[in-house]
Amino acid sequence: MQTEVTNGQGLNRSISVTVPAAEVSQHMENRINAMTKTVKIAGFRPGKVPAKVVKERMGSQIAADVAQNLVQQFLPKALAENKLSIADQPRVHSGNEGEGFAAAEGKDFTFTAEFEIYPDVTAKGYTGLKLTRETAEPADELIQSALKRLEGQMASFEPKDKGAKAAMGDQLTVTGQGYVTQEGKEEAFPGGNLKDFRIILGSGQLIPGFEDALVGAMAGDEVDVKVTFPADYHAKELAGQPSVFKLKVDAIAAPKDEPLTDDSVKQLGFDNLAALKDILKQGAVRDLTTATEQRVKRQLLDALEEANKDFDLPQGLVSSEHQSLWRAQLQELQQRRMPIEALGNSVEEAIASLKPLAERRVRLGLVLAAIAKQEKIEVSQADIEAAVQAQIAAAGPQAEQARQYFANPQNRQQLAGPVLEDKVTGWLIEKAEVTTKEIPASELLAELQ
Repeated sequence: MQTEVTNGQGLNRSISVTVPAAEVSQHMENRINAMTKTVKIAGFRPGKVPAKVVKERMGSQIAADVAQNLVQQFLPKALAENKLSIADQPRVHSGNEGEGFAAAEGKDFTFTAEFEIYPDVTAKGYTGLKLTRETAEPADELIQSALKRLEGQMASFEPKDKGAKAAMGDQLTVTGQGYVTQEGKEEAFPGGNLKDFRIILGSGQLIPGFEDALVGAMAGDEVDVKVTFPADYHAKELAGQPSVFKLKVDAIAAPKDEPLTDDSVKQLGFDNLAALKDILKQGAVRDLTTATEQRVKRQLLDALEEANKDFDLPQGLVSSEHQSLWRAQLQELQQRRMPIEALGNSVEEAIASLKPLAERRVRLGLVLAAIAKQEKIEVSQADIEAAVQAQIAAAGPQAEQARQYFANPQNRQQLAGPVLEDKVTGWLIEKAEVTTKEIPASELLAELQ
């Protein structure tokens, strides 16, 4: 095997590999012999087709198969021989000139692979770090706020005075019909007929803009609610369609101011109000702890990014991370039943805005991997097992599906990257000079929003 490496711009490389004719012929013979056992050709019994016939009838397929096999066998050897660590899927092309991507018996076989390599990273700036751990106590107002939200979810309603205007939190009863509007024409759609339909303004249960349009209405009013169905709306025929709901407001009711009591919280499965408050406090402590650790970690990663900007990034990795971030953005919109317009700008601008984050993630991933290598921090099977058990525990009702998923060794190995990151960042925080600062709980919890 002969190889020749060509350096391109930045991290781009190409390697030309030539496999000797004798090796090509041996692969040809092996492939023909294998096909004699499986190929089906009219006039011959299965497994009894002569090699000569297979070669004559299946020559082009054999040549293509052998070319692929040669690449699979010799490309890894060529990369190892030249100490090339590739960062993306290589693009292989150019077999023997004039013969396409196919091997030819009695001739050398040449192919070229193009790819990006990983940069040679020596991590800097990760010793002597000074970090601030911002903490907060689960103050009474935090618990009271959570109780208020529960009161709103459990509220009963009483009619508002005649002439009163609808406000957020009110329950409206409406009757009307929805229409799709296209080219100035309105067409009623199935399922758009509303009768004695109840809406709680501000609940977010209806498509964006619907509830807002009813704020300020009074009982007896006729209101045209103009909205656009989300692009991912479950009824495909309505997805992305502009529409108008012509409604009459039949009644408006305001939520009763009914504080939670020992009796009312039993509907939620708690023995008494004190037990509910205790659970809410535990949840607040968990949230505050999570927010604290996230802030410390972000300070750490900011410092590492600032100190390690002197190497190129593999653009294939950046592109892959960029696409992953955009898919996650779309999935979040879908889960929240929000249209893509909720991003506040065009799709192109929304996608472009994620590029810096993709670059940051790739850069920090490479830096953390370099620190792990420099400090000999490794992921053990015990670490992977602990991560698997944590994933299963977090799956709740889907725990059994998670257990089956992680029974596959390849799926378990997917956790190696995140586990290594956690080990390295944990090690760095332990080595850093960390001071504690107390801040308002509301400011700290904003971290989780």
